[in-house]
Amino acid sequence: MDTHLALNYPTTEPGITLAGNCGYDIQDGRVIITIAEIANNRDAGNISGTLAVELWALPQPYWGGDFNGLALAGNSIGELYGQYFLADCRYEMPFQQPGDGTWYLTLMLREWTEAGYITRDHINFAVPYMVSTKPTVVRSDESNIINVIFADNKKPPTAKTAKKIKPKQPASVSLNQASLEEIEALKGISKKLAENIVSERPFESLDEVLKVKGIGSRLLDKIRQFITL
Repeated sequence: MDTHLALNYPTTEPGITLAGNCGYDIQDGRVIITIAEIANNRDAGNISGTLAVELWALPQPYWGGDFNGLALAGNSIGELYGQYFLADCRYEMPFQQPGDGTWYLTLMLREWTEAGYITRDHINFAVPYMVSTKPTVVRSDESNIINVIFADNKKPPTAKTAKKIKPKQPASVSLNQASLEEIEALKGISKKLAENIVSERPFESLDEVLKVKGIGSRLLDKIRQFITL
């Protein structure tokens, strides 16, 4: 098992971006890619080209522009509407082991255009990936082509399946330990509601939050993914 995490912050320029924690986990010839957020920050109605996430092994860290390397895994994720994002993404794919050497793994977010796939955002994993013995697998010439077309085994996201981009809020807030300001930062929680939550804690389960004055089941369902105890 080979697990790595990296933190990527969204760029200030509007476009197609990766954000938050991203990582990979290699197990038994497969790799699991996790991405906190894939966003189309372009204007509403500006639909992206077909997007793909790809894991590459490069001889040096990637800093933009053209590159040479080995495609280790990739997955097409379809189009994404402007001002929408995909959260908590997880893609499990076959992993192509690189040959002997020291490699720098880069996760790329690429978009299909009239000129082919173009890299829109990327992250470099800091720890080099070292291979000391050649794998026994026989690789065809096509497996090392720079522009690899991967099978589309995911349903393309649409406006119905993607989430609307909204102001950033804490990824996870502990209702038993967070400050009043951190709880108030949750979308839909006013200062008065935050004060009520603080006065009623500690909670033994998230359902106990319903005893707080002003918290209904609908609001609790809305914030449940952003809160812990």
